[in-house]
Amino acid sequence: MRISEMFYSIQGEGFLCGVPSLFVRTTGCNLRCSFCDSPHTSWNPEGEEHSLNEIMEIAARYPSRHVVITGGEPYLQNELPELCDRF
Repeated sequence: MRISEMFYSIQGEGFLCGVPSLFVRTTGCNLRCSFCDSPHTSWNPEGEEHSLNEIMEIAARYPSRHVVITGGEPYLQNELPELCDRF
């Protein structure tokens, strides 16, 4: 699975605003939204391939019980359903 970055922060939007969260940012997007604020994950995708086991090992380093999978467009990642099941 191609991942741009993983980081621990505070959820800033929606119902869970303020909840400490692990963000898993995928890379690559086919939507080309004019308001895109992440060209490094959309227009010019950057990132490295990681196995699901590697992603889970990295995730285990963080104290978060909440995960936000973001992008790019996460639904372009074939492994997304299995990653969600593992989390």
